[in-house]
Amino acid sequence: MIRFGAVTLCLLAAGLVACRSTTPPLSRAEVLNALHQCLVTVSKQLPTDKLPPCTKIDPAPLYGIPRAEIAAALGPPSFCMGLGARGFPTGPDCPSGLNPWWSFYPEGGSGQDLSCETNEKQRCGVLRWSRQQ
Repeated sequence: MIRFGAVTLCLLAAGLVACRSTTPPLSRAEVLNALHQCLVTVSKQLPTDKLPPCTKIDPAPLYGIPRAEIAAALGPPSFCMGLGARGFPTGPDCPSGLNPWWSFYPEGGSGQDLSCETNEKQRCGVLRWSRQQ
């Protein structure tokens, strides 16, 4: 009986530790806010090869976000890319045939870019981090 109680107590303690160590995923608004704050911070830094912590943020909550919404939150993309084409935005977003990319490193540095692969409804079907050198 004592063994059963000790095992039960250990399992309960392990369960509590496991529950406390898992953090809930960020909401769409929290991800957008964190990325926006990171872009502001990075824009004020000198060029470096050190990656900002925000590049570890999982962009999954942003899947399906309208391009206009992400551009409103993060500002104009750093550049635009598509099949065989590359350019820069001429306004708040890229032309419809090109995917927006935001650079999370100071000008002249290297680091991570966040790309939005746009679907036919002008939503980010996939967002991913890419290392730029």
